Amino acid sequence: MTFKILLLWAAIIPMAIANGIFRDTVLIRAFGQQRARTASGLTLSAVIMAWTFLTIPWIQLPGPLHYAGVGLVWLTLTVAFEFLFGRFVARKPWPELLRAYRFEDGDIWPLVLAVVALSPSVAAALRMLH
Repeated sequence: MTFKILLLWAAIIPMAIANGIFRDTVLIRAFGQQRARTASGLTLSAVIMAWTFLTIPWIQLPGPLHYAGVGLVWLTLTVAFEFLFGRFVARKPWPELLRAYRFEDGDIWPLVLAVVALSPSVAAALRMLH
């Protein structure tokens, strides 16, 4: 089960990278920096929610608290990845890494993180309705 949870989270990474590339190559030119950041955050949130909705049945957890736990694990992994990759691979300074958390220049990264944390619970609940 842990492997499945980690695999589903890891699959979000290339989606997020592709979303960032799309933002930098298309959206910024079309809408400007600020609107592109907001649109990119909304797009990534939608992709994460859709991905989770499509794949959450594969995990098969016993109840709502377990899905909330998955969301907390995904949130922790996402923040850790963001800081570790950003600092040690991309060599970004701390102020640049922290900027995304301040809702500046159209950035809605904290809302994207909320989607990461809540998407397993929301997707499981929506699945139960069907």
